[in-house]
Amino acid sequence: MKKNIVFIIITLIIIVVVIASYYLFSVNTSEEKSSGEVKQNRVAEKKILIGEWLRTDSDYLIKIATVNDDGSLLAQYFNPNPINVGSANWETISGDLKIIIELSDVNYPGSTYTLNYLPDKDMLAGEYYQAVEGLTFYVEFSRYKAN
Repeated sequence: MKKNIVFIIITLIIIVVVIASYYLFSVNTSEEKSSGEVKQNRVAEKKILIGEWLRTDSDYLIKIATVNDDGSLLAQYFNPNPINVGSANWETISGDLKIIIELSDVNYPGSTYTLNYLPDKDMLAGEYYQAVEGLTFYVEFSRYKAN
């Protein structure tokens, strides 16, 4: 009788350990997979910035050729002639994409675009700081599609 009780207790312990191990392994695996999927989605998401963006109130154009993993962008700005870009960066804040383009040219030193990507409208919208005049304007850029 004692041998049967010991056998039952040991069997129950083994079953509990196996179930607990399976549960812990499957939770860790799904968390790793989920984390990997989120990272993959963010990589794919940032590429949506690549393209040409036309300001809705003028002929000003931002061209984004590359979105780098280090947070930098390869970007050009035209007003409508080329204006030197001093720096161009992107970041995600609470899952939202944001770009910052600082101009560095005659009549533009320190002027900055700070724009958020609006996925529902496929637009960039935010502020343009005109450093020479010290003024800030709300601006929007829509994706430019050449005919």
